[in-house]
Formats: sequence, C-alpha cells, structure tokens
Amino acid sequence: MDIDKLDLNLLRIFDAVYRERSLSRAAHRLGLSQPGISQALNRLRQTTGDPLFVRQTHGVAATAYSDAIAQPIQRALEGLQEALQAQTALDIRQTDRRLRIAMSDYSESLILAPLIRMVDEQAPRLQIRVVPDDRVNLHTALNDGELDLIIGAIPPLNEQYRHQDLCTEEFVCIVRRGHPTIQGTLSLEQYKQARHVGLAVRAAQMSKIDQACQPHGFERQINVVVPNFLALPFIIAATDCVATMPRRLLRLMPPHLGLQALAPPLALPTPTIRQYWPERNHQDTVCRWLRAQIHQICQTI
Repeated sequence: MDIDKLDLNLLRIFDAVYRERSLSRAAHRLGLSQPGISQALNRLRQTTGDPLFVRQTHGVAATAYSDAIAQPIQRALEGLQEALQAQTALDIRQTDRRLRIAMSDYSESLILAPLIRMVDEQAPRLQIRVVPDDRVNLHTALNDGELDLIIGAIPPLNEQYRHQDLCTEEFVCIVRRGHPTIQGTLSLEQYKQARHVGLAVRAAQMSKIDQACQPHGFERQINVVVPNFLALPFIIAATDCVATMPRRLLRLMPPHLGLQALAPPLALPTPTIRQYWPERNHQDTVCRWLRAQIHQICQTI
C-alpha cells in the first residue's frame, strides 16, 4: 500500500466503523451520511485489497485484517489528536487577541465570572470585551466584524450565522419571606391581584410572560419597571410586590435577602440560551476555544 496516496480521513472512518460495528452509528458519530461512510469504505477496500467488514444481521463484523490494523490505527489517530491539541493549547496561551461578546445582564451574571477564571488560567493574554446586547444592532455587528459572539435568549437568527444551544431556563416567582398574604405557594388569584415589578419591554421573554396571562383573562399590574433582572430581588426584598425571574439567576442572590421562590401559577415560557457567531469565525482556533469554554460552563450552572 502506498501511504503517500492514502486519504487520512478514511482511517477516521475505518476507526469509527470498527468501534461502532455499524455504518449508521459510525455515520452519526462522525456527522456524515451512511452512503458517505459506504463510499469511504469502498475506497479503503480498494487500497487495502481486503473487505475490512462483512455484513451481519445487526451491523457489521470485522475481518481478521481489520482486527490486525485497528489498534495501530487507533494509536496513530490518538497521537495525531494529542499533537494537534498541544498546538491548540500553545496557540491559546500565547494569543493576545481581543474578542467582543454581546450579552444580556442574565448571561453576564451567570457566565462571565467562570469564563474569566478559565481565560486567566489557559489564555492569560486574551482580552474579552463585553457589550450589552441592547446597545448594538446584533445582525449588523456580526456582519461587520464588530462582534465575535452573541449570547442570550435570542430566537434563531438567519442561516448565515452559526449557533449552539447552551441551556434552557425556567422562570420562578419571588416574594419576600415576610409577605403578608403569600406564604409557601402562589395562587393564580394572588398573582392576578399582586403588584408586580417587571422588566423593560425590550426583554422579549418578559413580554411572553404577559402573553401567558392573556388566556387567563388578565394583565399583570406592573407598578415598577426596571432595565435588568438584577434589580428585581432587591426591590422584592423590601416590598410586598411580586416578580418573575430566571431560576438560575435567583440562585446567585445572597440568602440574607430573605426571598421565597415559588412555582408560577400558570404555564410560562422556557427560553433557550444560545450562542451565535459568524461563519468567518467557525474554524478560528481561538473563537472555537472560547465557545467550548462557554458551552462547558453552561452545562454546570
């Protein structure tokens, strides 16, 4: 076999089929189509002169030749992966680039602190610049290179942008512990009659909360409107008002505020938090690293 003419991608496909013993599972593992896997195996069969795999009732079985070459191929692929990861780690540690991220106050509160800790440890020269997501035109900023990433509960943008789901949020209602009429549970009637602290209209998810009230024939009595979620718990702690806010954000509040977290008495939206980036950044080593850190953080918060 002339290794100079060998497509190394065929070895990745061989390894996946050998591990999975199934063309369909190997295709899923690699993000390829099953016909694409079959075509690749046919090319490798022509190169090696061996069938490599034979069909069975469920999946495929490896030939003796495949058994003989599987471990050396796996070791070679692992060695290549380690070499590439080592270079990526070196690139990340040495980069002094500046990346710009648009975030809401919600995303800032949950993600920024652990993200900066990771940056300090692994990419100490990397600069992060955060802008409020309501201060810029998100589409224009991504297109023009003013932003590298957007994070928030934003409906899917058009197909020219890549995106990744990070987590799903749920809303809870909060009142102070010494509330004169609400203790332990919150009824729909209490929710109707309460004075509410709401978020400014620009927050689409809060407008959906008001939409959720419509089938029940009422609108919330919103006496105070604030620009961000972080003000809500402090106002609620000092008044008899009710507020509706993300559960994850409430967990960050100090216990001494003395708040009750109550199940909403009606079905509320469960927004998905996503990160968006332009196609030009999709394969960029530093941007990919940053997105991976953010995704990892969101799996633990």
